[in-house]
Amino acid sequence: MPELHEEGHVKWQSNVERHRGYISTHRNDASYSALYAAYEDTFIKIAEDNRDGKKETIYRMDKLEKNLLDNFLTARNQGLLFSKSNVGPDGKPTIVDPDTNRPIYISDGMIPQCEAFCSKYAYNKLSINTL
Repeated sequence: MPELHEEGHVKWQSNVERHRGYISTHRNDASYSALYAAYEDTFIKIAEDNRDGKKETIYRMDKLEKNLLDNFLTARNQGLLFSKSNVGPDGKPTIVDPDTNRPIYISDGMIPQCEAFCSKYAYNKLSINTL
C-alpha cells in the first residue's frame, strides 16, 4: 500500500500469483483499577492451618504488562496458524476499529493458505514429505 494510506491497490502491478497476502493486525488491550495499580508489585500472604502449625504461602500478582504480553503472543500464534482473511475482493477489510474508524486487516493463517492451494492428504504422522 502507498505511504500514509490505509488500503492498497494493485492496478499497476503485474503479479502472476493468485495469492495476495496482507499484514495482519493483532490487538490486545487490558484495563485495570487504581487499586490494582497500587498493589501490583505487592505480595499476597495467605495463611493455612495444618497440624504442624501455621504454614504461610506467598503469591505474587502478575504485572499487567506480562498478562497483556502473554495474551498477545497467544492470539498472534493462533492467528498465524488458524485465522481466515477478512479482506474482500475490493481490497477492503470487513472489520474497522470503532473508535478511530481505521481498518483491521486479518490475513490467512498457514492452515487456510495450505487448504486453498494444496491437495488434501489423509496421514497418520505429519512429515516433511507430506507437508
